Amino acid sequence: MSLGTYLMIDMSVLYDHADYPAALVNFNNSNKWAKFQEVHLSVTNHKCPICECSLKVGELLSRPSRGKTKQCIIESTVDHYRPQKYYTFLALTHENYILMCSECNNIYKGCEFPLFGDNPVRATNPAEISNEQPLIVNPINDDLFDLFELVVRHDLSGRKVLELSPKHEQGYRYEKALTTIKLFSLGECELNAHSNANVKTLRINLLHSHFVKFDVFIDAFMNKNIPKMRAEIADKNLKDYGFLKFILKNQFKNLV
Repeated sequence: MSLGTYLMIDMSVLYDHADYPAALVNFNNSNKWAKFQEVHLSVTNHKCPICECSLKVGELLSRPSRGKTKQCIIESTVDHYRPQKYYTFLALTHENYILMCSECNNIYKGCEFPLFGDNPVRATNPAEISNEQPLIVNPINDDLFDLFELVVRHDLSGRKVLELSPKHEQGYRYEKALTTIKLFSLGECELNAHSNANVKTLRINLLHSHFVKFDVFIDAFMNKNIPKMRAEIADKNLKDYGFLKFILKNQFKNLV
């Protein structure tokens, strides 16, 4: 079975995309980073590359509010990977733009940009960027398979969730994976939860929905049922998800 080109979600092909040169021209003529939105969405299959929520126009997610469930739209945003708060010299550098959902960008990441080391020194010009060791993943540049593995487990309420865990046990790659997971609440949400209860519930609901999407496929994979795996991929459009290749590479743990 072909593994395809999917990760959670590998954007390394972004700059080679056929539509990127035109987007870059439009950006250079306007200085509006939204000009990159469509080409970013094309690369990520209209999903947030961080949490893999849907970014299709008009698609709704359930958000709890005052004891009731309301439908909300999670929008796509294109913003700075290295925030302008610290890196004003990268404000108009197109390689510094990244797609995220509005939740990951505005509620979780904000202007956060931690660096590895006891006393890290931030770059003050483009030439110093290569000296930094960022602790937030960049799906355009990072090897996601060298940072994460998938985990299926029960949350505290007993529901099954599909989430991320660091692949390594120490060092820079471990710290980068762990910081990303904690910052975006992509694993062990009970411990790495957002302070807003509604935001926390929405993220746990999303991780549960990811498990539901892959539940039958994971069972078929573990039982080496190739026809069922192929049927699940086709019926549920699983190739649109970065999780697929992690599972096919057996880079996940089933703790349930």
